[in-house]
Amino acid sequence: MHGHAPMTPPRPGPSAGVIAVRVIICVLVVLSFGFFAWIGMLRIAIMRRTARDWALFWGQLVLNIACLSTLEQSLADHWISDVGMAGLLVQMAAVTAYYLVVDIRHHQKPVTPITPVMPVGPYGGGYGYGYPATAATAPQQPYAPPQPYAPPQPYASPRTNAPQPMPPTDQPTPPRTDQVRAELDELSNLLRKEEGK
Repeated sequence: MHGHAPMTPPRPGPSAGVIAVRVIICVLVVLSFGFFAWIGMLRIAIMRRTARDWALFWGQLVLNIACLSTLEQSLADHWISDVGMAGLLVQMAAVTAYYLVVDIRHHQKPVTPITPVMPVGPYGGGYGYGYPATAATAPQQPYAPPQPYAPPQPYASPRTNAPQPMPPTDQPTPPRTDQVRAELDELSNLLRKEEGK
């Protein structure tokens, strides 16, 4: 069957405040060459409040302090200061990327799709051939799964003096198809007579 697919409502964008905080934290981490990378991790840990995020924050803070301690004046001409600066630059790039990914995913609201509405009509059909249902004409009812068919049970009359069924007669009753055919023939004869007038 062809029909209109259910549409999901548009996803609302982040607010101006959320975007401003993202920009400020990313600029702060990049302009400090990774010195303030712990701020992005702290923001994630406070925002999501999971043990994993807190562990990442503390691990990144210890690594940041270790890299900063190699940049003191007495190690300026040693290879250790180069390793420490490289560590800060790697932290700068990694924390900025991780912060942006986690923050964007956190602020995306889950969207629930619109459930399709079953058409209502005398024959289970839609709202007219070629015309889709609109919000004004479509009833907003939740979809209920079809119930299994149970044959009707015979009605037991509480009265004791209920009429007894008629005994079968000698004339056989015509089958239902013969009766319908005869009615259709009669209707077609009536229509022919009216067209002739």
